[in-house]
Formats: sequence, C-alpha cells, structure tokens
Amino acid sequence: MNYKNIVKTLSLGGLIAIASSCQLTELDINTDPNRPATGSLALLLPVAENAAVNAHLAVNDAAMGFAGLSTSSDSYNLSNTSFQGTWNANYRSLQTIEEMLKASADGKNPVYRGIALTLKAFSVGHMVDMFGDIPYTEAWKGNATEPNKTPKFDKDSEIYEDLLKLCDQAIAELAKPQAVAVANDYFGGGSAATWTRIAKTVKLRLLLTSRKGRANGNAELKAAFDAGGYITTAAQNWTYLYSKQVAPERNTHPWYGTYAGLGDPGYINHQLMGEMILNKDPRLPFYFYRQTSRVLDQNNPTDRGTTPFGGSYLPLRSTFLEEYKRVFGFTGDLPATEIAYIAGFFGRDRGDVSGAAADGPLRTAPGCYPAGGVYSDKTTAAVALTGQAALNTGGDGQWPIIHSWNTKYYQIEAILDNTGVTGDAKALFEAAMREQIAVVVAQGLKSDPTRAKAPAAADITAYVNEWLKLYDAAATNSAKLNVVAKQIWFCSWGQGMDLWNFQRRTGYPIQSQFKQFSVGIMTPISKPPRQYALRLPYPQSEGALNPNASKYITDVIFDRDPIFWDKVKVKWEF
Repeated sequence: MNYKNIVKTLSLGGLIAIASSCQLTELDINTDPNRPATGSLALLLPVAENAAVNAHLAVNDAAMGFAGLSTSSDSYNLSNTSFQGTWNANYRSLQTIEEMLKASADGKNPVYRGIALTLKAFSVGHMVDMFGDIPYTEAWKGNATEPNKTPKFDKDSEIYEDLLKLCDQAIAELAKPQAVAVANDYFGGGSAATWTRIAKTVKLRLLLTSRKGRANGNAELKAAFDAGGYITTAAQNWTYLYSKQVAPERNTHPWYGTYAGLGDPGYINHQLMGEMILNKDPRLPFYFYRQTSRVLDQNNPTDRGTTPFGGSYLPLRSTFLEEYKRVFGFTGDLPATEIAYIAGFFGRDRGDVSGAAADGPLRTAPGCYPAGGVYSDKTTAAVALTGQAALNTGGDGQWPIIHSWNTKYYQIEAILDNTGVTGDAKALFEAAMREQIAVVVAQGLKSDPTRAKAPAAADITAYVNEWLKLYDAAATNSAKLNVVAKQIWFCSWGQGMDLWNFQRRTGYPIQSQFKQFSVGIMTPISKPPRQYALRLPYPQSEGALNPNASKYITDVIFDRDPIFWDKVKVKWEF
C-alpha cells in the first residue's frame, strides 16, 4: 500500500476531465461527444486520491502547533480569515470524488465506486473534525443540472452517521466483481482486498473518534475491532509516498521546500526536541536536521537579537544543561563538542509570539522522516542548507495516513478508556512503538543512505523498556493512557491531524505530569491570547457567498464550542 505518486501528469489529465465533466447546457444542441458528462474513472482516480491526501494534510502544520509539536498557530490566535484557503481547497478537491461517484453510478464499476466511497468517508471526516457542521448533502452541486450555490449546513453528528454508512457501502461495492481492472490506483494497486481493508480502517477511525458523541458508540467500536479486517501489519500501512520529481510539477514532500530554497523551515518546538534528546530517543537524528553548531554570542547585539525569545535557547538554558549532564554522565562543564551539538536544536518555545529574526540558516529543519531530508546525528557536521546542493537528498518523503502503529494505539485507547474493547494493552504499546520507530528508520535509510545509520537494536529496546516501565508504574487505566498519549505525541511528528483529534477526545497527554522529561523546556513564554483550539473558525469568505454560513461565522467560537464528539473540551495548560 506504499505507492509513489508517479501520476502527476495523468492527474493533470484527470483535472482536465473534471473541468469538462460539469453538466453544462449549450443552446439545447445534441450531446457533444468531445464533452463527456462525466470524467473517465481511470483519470479521475489519481486526482481523487490526491484530494484525500489534501484533506488529510489541509491543517496538518497548524494541528501540530495546536498539539505542541511545532510553533505553527500555537498561540491559538485564530480568526475567521485564518483557514479560508483550507476550506476552499478542500471543497474544490472533494469535487473530484463526487465526479467519481457520479461516473460509477451505473453499477458497472463497483470497485472504483467502493474506492470513491472510502475516499469520501475519510476526507469528509477530516472536514467535520476541523469545522463541525459543514455543507454536505447539498454540497458540490454548483454546476449540476439544477445548481445549488447556497447549500445548507448539515449537523456534524448526522454527517458522521452517513460517513459510517458510506464505509459499509464501500465494503459491499468492493465485494462485487468488476470486468475491467482498476487503473492508476497508486494507493491500492487496483486491489479490492486492499481497499476493503482501508475502508474498514477508515470506519474504525471514525468510530473511535466519535464514540463519546454517539449513543451506541462504544458497542459499535467494539464490534468493529472484533470483526477485524483493518490495517494490522506494517506491510498494510496506508502511506502517501512523495518522489524526487521536480518537473514538470514538483512532487517532493511539502516540508522539503526548506532544502529546495522554497521557504524557511518554520520553528520546531523546543519541548519536543529537548525531551527527545533527554529521552535518548532513537528517532531524534531522523526527525531533525541541525543547520548550525555555533552558539549565538549574547554580547553581540546581532546574535542576541537572533536568539529565541525569553531564554529558551537550549545552549544557554541552565536547567536543560544540568539535566543533559545527568542523563549523559558528564560532570563539570560540558565539553565544547556537546554544546555545539545542542546548538543545532534551534527552535522556539511554545507560546513565543515574538517576531521572527533573520535566523533561517540556524533553525532546526525537518530531517529524513517524514520529509525525505537529511540525517543528523552527533557525528554528522551541522551545515546550513542554503546553497548546499550536496545536502539535496531528494525530498522523497512520506505522509503516514493510517499505519499499523496507529490502529494499535486506537485499540489501546479503546481498552484503557473503558469502551469494552479487549486486548493486551501493554503488548500493543510495545508493538506500536517498535513499528513506528521501524517506519522512521526505514524512511531515513532510503532518503539519506550515505549518512543515515540504523540505531542499535539494544538502544531501541532500552528506549522501549523505559516507556514500558512508565506504563507499569501508572496506577490506573487513565494514568496508563496518559503515558501512552505522551508516546503518541512523540510518534506524531508529521501526523498533526490525528494527534489533534486524540488530544481533543481524551484530554491527554497532560504535559505537566511529565516534568521528568522536560526540565527547563516546557514552560510557555507567555500566556496565549486564546484557549486551546477545539475546532477551526468558519471562513469569512464563505459568509459572503452563502447566507447559510452567516450564523456559523458569528455564533460559533473556535475555543469554546467543540465538535459533537468532543466531551473533554481540553484547555491550554498555563
């Protein structure tokens, strides 16, 4: 299920098909064979799969900021103009899936239809998780025979019920025979069995997310786990793989723009990097690339002005340095080589809203995983990316859409949160950690084979065992779930949407309970202007086009009004 997107040119053809698939009437003349009413399914499919990926990634960076992995949107100072592009892009993208459903309505292509139903359930689920109530039953009909350009907003809970039905319909369609083989399917290779597994996994994810907002949520979730058939092994992982292609259209990982000179890397949260250092996390050199080994001179006005605000700069933070010495067995002053290593972890603390300095060549950049970038351990020189063609590893990274380690964490959550789902939560925890680490390492060895080094098996085992000890020491199921949640936080680099959903539905991890891993790192710079983002604010632009959106723009407050399944209403920890 790990297929490279090598069909960009074909996708353009699909876009052309979409453009020509709108039902337009021209002077009541006979049907023009050069203007088909629907696009070719083989051309629409790769574009529809791209649409699903876009829905998955639409708010990924912001969600990572909400959850405390990066500093994107981590102050929660959002407005009704913050996500207008996200809203518009999702509706444009999802139109392709609607075209697939229209083109397969005659029953002659049940596998194509099953794929489209699965993609719709997955993609619209993300839209609901982001915004709540959205146009759904009347959406995507602006160019229909009877156009509707002011669709009503459907209730989020009712949309979820329909999405669950779509998954069941997809499974039924995928069980039917189809005379013509499915073409251009870079997710499932045209395999009905693969797509059936994806459909069952999407349903599982929807049931897990919505369980607290549905009357029979726990029972239906248990039934889905008991039935099986979802992703359970690494060989079945649902992954979007990027390529090194830069022409005629760039298809490298979006974060790889840092390497290609297409933008700065943003800021990675010091807490994430600092805790991974202190935890001896084997994923550290795969997640992050260090651009510098120079400690900024605080007696130099330019350096001082470039230093992250509020004393958050790790090489100068005494509490961090003392903990570093304890963890790695140093006494006295740290050697210059160690300080130079620490200097490369140049990010920001959560809540730092000070203006960005001219520090692009200093900021820690995304590494091998998931961006397809450069490996960076203590033995590799820290070199600024600017103008360094030798560091151009290609950008053939990945987005882990739903992996086997995700579904194991789904099951652990369900077991520990008293849903009735059964299983050995501790064994699943160990397996999930090991599977995610293996994915990270494999990506690194592929992206940067000349520098990347697989961590020693003993080091991985030592790391995993430390977390199992924490799990055993937790006295209650809730405390154990908090431990698991903290590890999910580390696993979720590059998977912000799933982490944001997890935090909203469970309230974990409670960061203040993990101070043993975050000495001197986690204290926010300043109190954010708003509370934790429980949803995204509705876009002002939609109100100008659709009068049905007006009340949502004025009445729904993103840090007050949760999605229907969110019964926790998690708060920012001041």
